Amino acid sequence: MVRAGLLGALLGGVAGFVVGLLVAPETGGQMRRRLTYQLEHLGERLQRLSEQLLHPPRPGEARRSGEALVASARAEAETIRQDIDALLGDLRRKRTSANS
Repeated sequence: MVRAGLLGALLGGVAGFVVGLLVAPETGGQMRRRLTYQLEHLGERLQRLSEQLLHPPRPGEARRSGEALVASARAEAETIRQDIDALLGDLRRKRTSANS
């Protein structure tokens, strides 16, 4: 899957580059300099892209601590919700027993 996407990106980039060269109104010397420049940078971009696809970044410390904070907040919110439900139940029972 990753290889197909990488191959598609590579072929799309090459096709766009070729079309750009064919329609560019430049002299031969200018075109060669531009071609050299683009090919050098294309290699660098492909290397960065392949590294990102093959080795995605791991979650950083901030993300891990953020996820832990969210989990803790959810647990605390559930505890508070249960306490509120218990208090409401006690109030209902007291009201019912006072009306009887």
